[in-house]
Amino acid sequence: MNRRQISYSILVSLALTFLSIFFFDQPVAAFVQRVGGRSSAILQQGTSLLEVISGFPIAKYALTYALLTAGLILFAWKCTRSAAWMLLFVACAQFATRIAAGALKSVFERLRPFEVIQAGNWDRKFFSGHGNSFPSGHGAHFWGLFFPLAFLFPRYRSPLLIIPLFISVARVGVNDHWCSDVLGSIAIAAAVTLFFIWLFRMKPAQTAREPIAGNSGKKDIRILNVYPQC
Repeated sequence: MNRRQISYSILVSLALTFLSIFFFDQPVAAFVQRVGGRSSAILQQGTSLLEVISGFPIAKYALTYALLTAGLILFAWKCTRSAAWMLLFVACAQFATRIAAGALKSVFERLRPFEVIQAGNWDRKFFSGHGNSFPSGHGAHFWGLFFPLAFLFPRYRSPLLIIPLFISVARVGVNDHWCSDVLGSIAIAAAVTLFFIWLFRMKPAQTAREPIAGNSGKKDIRILNVYPQC
């Protein structure tokens, strides 16, 4: 995933966020309520498993602390400094995404879907309650990991996409979040990642092939490892 694709992700997710607020949030939440999505074992247990893997039971930012610590340790050896920069880049982008999402929660104070359903209040005032729904913290956490990793390893962006997509569906599917909550988190994560790409002057970590002329006059293939540099 390159800078242009990340920029498109920001624009598309922002547009979908506004569309969802006015057209999709309420119908989707009502549908989830009708089908009993809040009691889905797959979505609930899958989210809990990802929380454990991410260190939520230890601390809210446990994964970020681990990435930062590993990156600082790897700086001790010259041969591992490229990996150290990558870890610091991912950690900083993910941490900043979570901080931004957390700050915006206190600005919008949006009630969660199940709270609105319990109150029976389907008007736009669900943005001025005492909630913490918008944007999604879980979405910010996992999308905040996806975009930096997808930039560093674009060949693996498809498998990397599985977890943030699941968590987005899971948070909406149990009525803990509106569609626009997770879409807003995607926009934040993409924007923050783009900023840190510029700040760290990052380049994708990839293997490139370059043809070179051999002694026989034929072109051989030389493998070049391209690492992010700061």
